Amino acid sequence: MTQTYQIQEADVRALAHTQAFERGYRYFQDGAVSNVPRRENLLTAEVKGSEFEPYRVQVTLDGAGIAATACTCPYDQGGICKHVVAALLAASRQPETIVEKPPLAALLAGLTADQLRQILQKLAETEPAWVEAIEQETAWLRERPTAPAAATGALPPVDLNAIQREIRKDFRLAGKGDPFEHGYYDEYAALEVDPDEILQPHLDKVQALLDAGDAETAVALITTILEAYGEGLHALGEWVYEYNEDVLGEANLTLGAALAEVLLSLTLTPPQQQAWLDQIKAWEAKLGDLEIAETAVRHAWSYPPLVAAMQGHITNKGAWEDEAPAYADELAQARLRILARQGRTQEYIHLAEAEGQTALAIYMLAQSGAVDKAVAEAQAYLYLPAEMLALARVLAAQGETAAALTVAEHGLGLEYKDGKVELARWLQEQATAANDRPLALKAAQAAFAGSYELADYTAVQQLAGAEWPRIQPQLLQTLQQSGSVSHKIAIYLHEKMLTEAMQAVDKGGYVLDRELRQVIEATRKSHPDWGIRKCREQAEAIMDAGKAKAYDVAADWLRGARDIYQQHQRLDEWERYLDAVLAIHQRKYKLVPLLRAIR
Repeated sequence: MTQTYQIQEADVRALAHTQAFERGYRYFQDGAVSNVPRRENLLTAEVKGSEFEPYRVQVTLDGAGIAATACTCPYDQGGICKHVVAALLAASRQPETIVEKPPLAALLAGLTADQLRQILQKLAETEPAWVEAIEQETAWLRERPTAPAAATGALPPVDLNAIQREIRKDFRLAGKGDPFEHGYYDEYAALEVDPDEILQPHLDKVQALLDAGDAETAVALITTILEAYGEGLHALGEWVYEYNEDVLGEANLTLGAALAEVLLSLTLTPPQQQAWLDQIKAWEAKLGDLEIAETAVRHAWSYPPLVAAMQGHITNKGAWEDEAPAYADELAQARLRILARQGRTQEYIHLAEAEGQTALAIYMLAQSGAVDKAVAEAQAYLYLPAEMLALARVLAAQGETAAALTVAEHGLGLEYKDGKVELARWLQEQATAANDRPLALKAAQAAFAGSYELADYTAVQQLAGAEWPRIQPQLLQTLQQSGSVSHKIAIYLHEKMLTEAMQAVDKGGYVLDRELRQVIEATRKSHPDWGIRKCREQAEAIMDAGKAKAYDVAADWLRGARDIYQQHQRLDEWERYLDAVLAIHQRKYKLVPLLRAIR
């Protein structure tokens, strides 16, 4: 089905660096784009460039926009290249040139096996790269058939071949990132690989299959992921691999833990255990350490210290005979998820306590109905606001509102600040729903003390009522001492404290253009000179530095200054200023027309 999304020029600008967009725009204007067919969500084009043969562009669309792009040019400086820009502009501005073609599946429908082989052989003769691609695909199809649908019928079938192709595609893009990602040129940023981004969507599917009770498909899927990931690592350039060695090592633990949980969800015979151990060793030769999975298979559920721990015989060694390995927490959490699925509540609590997973043990106590014990142990042993929030949510979901509010309020007093804002906001909503205004006000104040955000400020204002004249000065004093420039600007403008907003800008610190414009707009009637000065400063910094690519931005700032001059009937001052600027920058051929246009 053809996607309804229409290519927007703003989206093209967002995907390209300024220079690439400008060059691509010129290519488009010069008529360099030709042959623009579209098959469902795939748009292709040919763009004339510096080579004799035109560059081939491919754009994948989805319902939300531009999902992926590719070009046969060697560009690797981040963002889309000028050829992709040109093709997208042609599709956006000249949609009538797009030739709608039937989907590939429709073209191939009805062809015999011999006809399909003939097509592949012809392609392989004309495009040598197709030979390797065909080899890889046929090998994969023979080794890994598509997994069956989930036994429960609740999940769609898992297409193992599609997942393998997706991981392969992600590795082709790995190490070819945007060197301007951090706002400045950084050649190392382009080398960064995010294995979590590659793996997590597929590992989430593994977890969903296990939750649905379909361990068989989970086995097929985790096997596919491991093998495709190993192929991807092997294909990485040596320098890219070395640069990302640490994060790739961490990804091994994530993969190994997922594999361990899958295998622990099975009932394996001794020969099956040995077969899996052999397979794990084979994977380790490609991936590196997967010891967590090996331990899971060797110990299974009959490892004596594990059995003792689940029975409540807890020692300082937890579920281990000797010192716990570095991956003990990950393995414990995998076991706990399995016990939870099987409804083995008491064994879950014992194992969680033995393995130091105190918060998980307390959550399970609450879920099992031991509310008073869960609240008491939380107040005694939990020290992170996020843990308190998780428990409060468990209690609220069970209808234990009073206990949930007690736990959350206790969390406000914890020493650790991380997660406290989210906890406070949740408590404010829950206390408001329970008609406990004092607690809601306390929570709102705690949220503001950690965020300094306007939304939290106004939440306090709404809840304070008659107490607002007493509370407001305290909030403003806290903001003055600790808040960022952005937070100060937002709240001062909300309160019409224009002098304070201007002072916040003048005292330094990073101010976004959008925020500066907001202050200028709010003060242009009462403090025109301040706004004029700020507009001129922004423009002059660009012009004096000769930043030709940003001359349009400088002109826009000066246009803002002119509007303020005009609002206060001071256009004669504007004319004198503009004449002086033109005299200073008269040799800047790109700037002068822009300045004259705003006279």
